[in-house]
Amino acid sequence: MKNVISPLLLACFGLCWLVPALPAQATDLALLTTIQSRLAIDTVIRGDFTQTRQLKGIKKPLIANGSFTVEKTHGVLWRTLKPFPQTTRITQGEILQKDGDRVLMNLRADQEPAVNAISRVLFSLFAGDLSALAEYFEYQGQLNGKTGWQVHFTPRDAGLKAVIGALSLEGDNVVRQVTLTSAAGDITRITFSNTVTDSALTADERAQFE
Repeated sequence: MKNVISPLLLACFGLCWLVPALPAQATDLALLTTIQSRLAIDTVIRGDFTQTRQLKGIKKPLIANGSFTVEKTHGVLWRTLKPFPQTTRITQGEILQKDGDRVLMNLRADQEPAVNAISRVLFSLFAGDLSALAEYFEYQGQLNGKTGWQVHFTPRDAGLKAVIGALSLEGDNVVRQVTLTSAAGDITRITFSNTVTDSALTADERAQFE
């Protein structure tokens, strides 16, 4: 498991190469609007994550955990602590993964045009920007009580269906869980905990975005 977000990255690569952006479904825009109104308006979201990847045909899941920071104008900082330390930074123009000072992966929009779309989808997953996801997926969902919600996305395009089986998000004022089922049947579930919101990045977080 050299790259803890590889299932999401691979899915987004398939999405960006196979599917053009499409208009959101007008009939369900009211649902997305209501969910967006329930999400926190703070600029920064921080917390911990546990990622469990269940490969089809293998009993023991692959588990990783760490912390994350989402800043709604800068992007995502994804810090894996176990099974080994790793940091992934997702911005509009770049996806950078490092092991300490060693660069493991660097995808840049000026070299690879699809990076903008890839980073947008990944950022949308963690920030709860459902309207961006609706450009690529059919969706249905429900509201749970006064604060909760769930949305289930399925690919529109046959090419995308070859990569992603389904994508689900659930939460309240923030996204609490993301579940990605691949076309092959592998399931990646990311659960967020100890989540807090803030109005600004810390000095260390700002430095990591520079």
